[in-house]
Amino acid sequence: MPHRHQLNSVVLAELTSLALCRDGFSVKPVLKAGAVNTSYCLTTPSSRFFMKMFESDRVNQLDRQQLFDIQKAVWQKGMACEPVYLSTAANFQLDAWVQSHTLENSTLREDVKAHQVADALHRIHSLDIEGHRLNLPAQWAGYISQLPQQQYWKEREEARELASIWSATPAYDLVFCHNDLSFQHVTADQSNVIFDWEYCALSNRYFDLAACIEVNNLNYDVQTCLLTRYAQRTQLPFSLVLQKTTEMLPLVNLTSRLWYAVAEKISASQCHTVDKISG
Repeated sequence: MPHRHQLNSVVLAELTSLALCRDGFSVKPVLKAGAVNTSYCLTTPSSRFFMKMFESDRVNQLDRQQLFDIQKAVWQKGMACEPVYLSTAANFQLDAWVQSHTLENSTLREDVKAHQVADALHRIHSLDIEGHRLNLPAQWAGYISQLPQQQYWKEREEARELASIWSATPAYDLVFCHNDLSFQHVTADQSNVIFDWEYCALSNRYFDLAACIEVNNLNYDVQTCLLTRYAQRTQLPFSLVLQKTTEMLPLVNLTSRLWYAVAEKISASQCHTVDKISG
């Protein structure tokens, strides 16, 4: 059985009630990859599952049922791990376990990694998946509303200025996007499986490229490798891909800064609450 300090009693009770756990189960923490969410390997006598707790929903509310359904559609196209179960309160999810190394811990050269990520983005952008359209200005407004107004007035003005760039996205650049494609989300073997689809949406392809550059902290040379390969795969002019991706970098940067500011504020508030209770 799992250790009681790892999962709360409500989550444990729900897991115990599942048919797939009826013969017993154990949970073991997985090396934490994301900034907020906690992950486990859930093992039964016959199977293994990836279990993800959705602590990030304290930062921004996501439609977990919709995302579960989208991930299932992506899995049916061979590009995601199979989503198996979404909890009643939508606070955790079980996926089929995929044993695979990712680009993050690969010994491949950085330019080779960039090529593989570009190929992955091309495959993702080619998927015919019905998803919600990313409303970035609304997302920014949601973050800013949770932050001290006097401290973040510059970000509020920046969001107002950048909103016009986002709204000018032409229809032909709106594609199904991952929006958080780090090296740790791309398998390094022959599999096409991509991990962590919680920020996927119908979005601007160049925002997805810019997000990939930011989350992986790519230097100029590796950025060039990424964009050159993507341009080749999509048969788009490199100059256009470079220009449009560069336009999206400030939007990605603002999104990242606001997200982490809210996450840090919530984390600090929770630590203060725990200190008050324990003190």
